[in-house]
Amino acid sequence: MARTQRLWRAVLALAALVSSVAAGPHGGEEHDDDDDDTAVPAIAQFCVDGWDAHGPRFCMASNMYHNHSTSAHDMLVTVEVSRPANDTLASTGWLGIGSGAVMSGSLMFLIYGDPVAKQGPFVSARGVEVGSGHTQPDVLSQDDASQNHGVLVRQLGAGEWKTADDGSHVGVVRFACYGCTKWHGHAVDPEATSQPLIWGFNEDEDMAPYAWDQPLRKHVGVNGWGNFYANLHAASTHHATGPPDVFRGQDRINAAASHILVKQPSFFQRLRARPSAYVHGFVMLVAFLLLFPLGVVGIRSGLDKAFKYHWTIQAGAMAFAAVGAALGVYMSRGNLFGSAHQKIGLAVFALLFAQAASGWWHHVRFVQIRRRTWVSYGHMALGWAILLGGWANAVTGSMLFGVGRLGLFVLVALVATELMALGTVVYIAKRKRQQDQAKAKAQATDWRDEDNEEYFALDEVDSEDEDEDASGRKSDEKLRPAKYHK
Repeated sequence: MARTQRLWRAVLALAALVSSVAAGPHGGEEHDDDDDDTAVPAIAQFCVDGWDAHGPRFCMASNMYHNHSTSAHDMLVTVEVSRPANDTLASTGWLGIGSGAVMSGSLMFLIYGDPVAKQGPFVSARGVEVGSGHTQPDVLSQDDASQNHGVLVRQLGAGEWKTADDGSHVGVVRFACYGCTKWHGHAVDPEATSQPLIWGFNEDEDMAPYAWDQPLRKHVGVNGWGNFYANLHAASTHHATGPPDVFRGQDRINAAASHILVKQPSFFQRLRARPSAYVHGFVMLVAFLLLFPLGVVGIRSGLDKAFKYHWTIQAGAMAFAAVGAALGVYMSRGNLFGSAHQKIGLAVFALLFAQAASGWWHHVRFVQIRRRTWVSYGHMALGWAILLGGWANAVTGSMLFGVGRLGLFVLVALVATELMALGTVVYIAKRKRQQDQAKAKAQATDWRDEDNEEYFALDEVDSEDEDEDASGRKSDEKLRPAKYHK
């Protein structure tokens, strides 16, 4: 037992020292997050100029935005498609861009309109079931994402037709594919460095009246379709304000006509790209997976300085949480309640101050009356609520950060293990306290026997017979063993 207590003292003292020292530098450190964007724009742009071979001329610029509300990625897209200066040729045709290397299972975006009649350009979303091959694509719902496996495509603003220097017409359309990563077929993958995409082209179909569900004829000809690949990992962002503009004079940005071979960035490269996110996650994990649970163990350890270890470790944990909260607010860029992770995080951080105040109050009252009050039980209940909220937010934060399935599984397993371990520690401490109390009570009453039953009858004496009670007490004092006389 003595060795165990010495070991506990060493561990808790070391944890308290680490928490107090580590909290200081992080608290005063300034983090510059303005350099989160790399030199190459966070977009994937691919352009085709096939007019000489009777093909299409278009540019697609897109990026992937992590939507905190849906925990999915939205695809924000700008497409510029050219039509010939000849009014007859300019008024017909359509362009389709879809996910995947083949049409089967593809999520497709159709762009069409008439620059002469000033119609559009418009976008319409279609989908092809896996295994269906070259069949008429199914028209997706414009309003109900549940009918589209969680995907909803919306045009952002009115399309625009411009006249180029050579007299050709250039249509510009912007749209968002909300929940694009949820598509059940060939969904776009925000982590893919070589996401396959397809395009199809028809130059002579009359698309009037330009309805969302306008029927399509097949694209024909050798130059009526093609493939390309996009590095969507490089095109993913947390700070998108809308579909990106097409960069002039660049046909390929994070995109290619063949598979893209990309060397995975090192840990330090990823750290330099998102320093605030990494530091935020680190300090919060230290606070809620290490220090706060260790503070619970400290107060339940039964050591002479258990309270001192408890409040010292908790103070260090709160310092870490304060640094993490400040970075979280900074990264939210004014949108403090944009996701469940942010809402829970702010609530947990606010409760930390109530927890600290209730802990101080409990200690003051306990020193005065040597027993727990409602404040004590409120302090303990609030502590468990904060721990559970912090653990839940560690999981949601890891999902927002982009941690893979294996990482999430390990994190959930660690949280579950900590929960069971803390529950066991609390249970053992409670049993030991009950046993100690029972032992002390037994030691205080082990002198009771049949000869002094009359002494315990004093509890039943009528309070109004004070004289009798007094004399009874005196006679009972004689019956009490000598070792209990003061």
